Amino acid sequence: MERNPSQTLVTERRTQLFSFLALLNAYIPEAYLLMSECQKILGPPDPIHGGPPFEERMEPFIASIKTSSPRPGCVCMINQEVAQESVEELAISRSATVEKFMLSLCIDQTQPRILQYVKDLLTKRKCGVKGREKFSRLIEDIRKEEKFSNALSVLETASDKFKDNKIYPQTISRLYYTTRGTRDYGKAEEWAKESIKRAPNNSFVADTLGQIYKNRLMRVTTPPEDILHMAKEAFKAFKDVERKADKEEDPKMRDIAGTVSFSSIFNNRGLFGFIQVAKIALEKLNKVQCSSQRHSFIQRLEMEVEAKFDFFEWYLAYSKPAMTSVEPLYFWKDVVLCYELFTTKTAAESTSVPALLDCLNRGSFSSKGRRAGFEEAEETVSDLEAIQEDLKTAYEANVNDVKAAERYILSNIILSNKMRNSPKLTLVKELQRIIHRFLVAEERCRSPEFYLLVLLLFWPEEKPQELQEEDDEGEQSTENEDQNDEDSDEEQEQSTEDEDQDDKDSDEEQEQSTEDEDQDDEDNNEEQETRGEPAQQSVDFMFNLDLQKYVTFMEKAFEGARAKYLRGRYLLPLFFLGKGSGLSKWIHKSRLDAIIEEKADANLADEPYTQNKKKWGLINEMWINGDVWRVSEIQDILLPVRIDSTTMPQKHDEVFVCVGGKQIVATVEAEPDASTLSPMLFYLGFTIKGPVLYRC
Repeated sequence: MERNPSQTLVTERRTQLFSFLALLNAYIPEAYLLMSECQKILGPPDPIHGGPPFEERMEPFIASIKTSSPRPGCVCMINQEVAQESVEELAISRSATVEKFMLSLCIDQTQPRILQYVKDLLTKRKCGVKGREKFSRLIEDIRKEEKFSNALSVLETASDKFKDNKIYPQTISRLYYTTRGTRDYGKAEEWAKESIKRAPNNSFVADTLGQIYKNRLMRVTTPPEDILHMAKEAFKAFKDVERKADKEEDPKMRDIAGTVSFSSIFNNRGLFGFIQVAKIALEKLNKVQCSSQRHSFIQRLEMEVEAKFDFFEWYLAYSKPAMTSVEPLYFWKDVVLCYELFTTKTAAESTSVPALLDCLNRGSFSSKGRRAGFEEAEETVSDLEAIQEDLKTAYEANVNDVKAAERYILSNIILSNKMRNSPKLTLVKELQRIIHRFLVAEERCRSPEFYLLVLLLFWPEEKPQELQEEDDEGEQSTENEDQNDEDSDEEQEQSTEDEDQDDKDSDEEQEQSTEDEDQDDEDNNEEQETRGEPAQQSVDFMFNLDLQKYVTFMEKAFEGARAKYLRGRYLLPLFFLGKGSGLSKWIHKSRLDAIIEEKADANLADEPYTQNKKKWGLINEMWINGDVWRVSEIQDILLPVRIDSTTMPQKHDEVFVCVGGKQIVATVEAEPDASTLSPMLFYLGFTIKGPVLYRC
């Protein structure tokens, strides 16, 4: 029996609409179409003109469809699982369906929502262990379930449909240079240049051309002239990326005159691409007999490679992409291997300020060296003492070199974290004198690292008792007295019980029991003065620095030197305020990491073969949920601080910390809620930008 042509058309349109909905929700769970858009696809007769209702027209598919989500008049599949099953069971052609979707709904005055759906379907890439995937899930499925030409056709349709959008030719270019068996660098280069033509100032678009040249270089072997020629092309492309990235501004700065390109993060791919190309090219030259060309190549690039290593050394020491993510495993590995190929140095021997700040992480689960696959041991006390001795010698050889002074001072703080009573530690007084001399010479225009050291050295000694008295409105329990009296040297009256506890950290008690003397013998007067003195209040060495001024200087220095490159990234806490005194009151983040790792290992004790991914998940969850601050071992070493909730700074994410009787502005890790600030205590940390508070 011959079918009615009009009935066939109705069936085709109904199936087409269902295919659109299934494909959309299979890849974008929250997507929907308006009822008016659905009626347009179905065609006449519309229910408002006497046609059958939508539910009747969509039989037999209506059982899988919702018509009121996220609000009445919106149509979508019941859920993503049903959508995915429908795509598979009905053998819906992904490529044909998405092309028809664009032709049906992407016409004049296309809704922004529809444009975003198309963009997400064709270009939104997930982040995996090795970084972002090369293509969107839909394009990957088309390549796998259909073939290369279908994926290419879909993207070419989008590129032709949206002629001003640079992302579609960019994706086509990537498709050409990454697909095995159909790799075509010439076509890839053409599409990359088309993408650059559409967005001439965008560094991320420019990066595609550099990636093409880098990939082509990876596949060439000889002769040396070809290697050098291809490397030259790649260097030029990545230099262009670097130049454009340097001109891009945060979207918050749109009002700045002359800025033509914006990005919420700094694009490091120009710098990193240069490193990769230099490494690949030199490794290839090492395999062929061309010693003169190899030597010349190293000479030309050595200084630039070293500068880029320096950049990534501080970039990775001070930040990571987000609180719960890190760079791909190969990132630091390529930086280190390139640096060591072009210089006579090794990354592990670096004693720059960022390297010193990072050295206590070495050998730990979270260290970037271990993640890169390098064998590295934990730094020992003798290692750190040797570093401190070397940096002391370097400083004494040039006492006017502020960088040498910074490294020497920091080496003492790092050493004190490993062994708080090391005989090699320099007196806090002396370190204060060193940095104060540079303050007198030039108070402004220093690096954020310099101001970090100023704040660490001159931060007032806090008495836990005073904080508790304020919290309890003057009432102390015996238990609190025992805890708080540990760091107090100025008590007028002591009970015999309290003397036994307090004498552990006091050299000025008039009477001591034999038991206390035995305890204190391990801390001679010199060691006590080194790590425990309240140096900010010493009689013969009072500077009375305005710490808020240096907090402000530090933030301004960060904005001038680092903010542009670290925007959009999570700034790592470097130190936390602890319950010690002198240098030992600053707790390096690695000590918290070690405690958290032990907790994660204990939780996974019944799963000895658990992959690192699960361990990372547990550790990240502890940071996100704030469980870190409820670990007793961490509470034992960190000193809570109070904030002044009666006065709020101008910025919404800042509060005043009460320090030594003064107020200092600090950023709050989680945006503060004014209604809950008053009774809350916080832990104080320092990032390279300045003080940060973490809710206890």
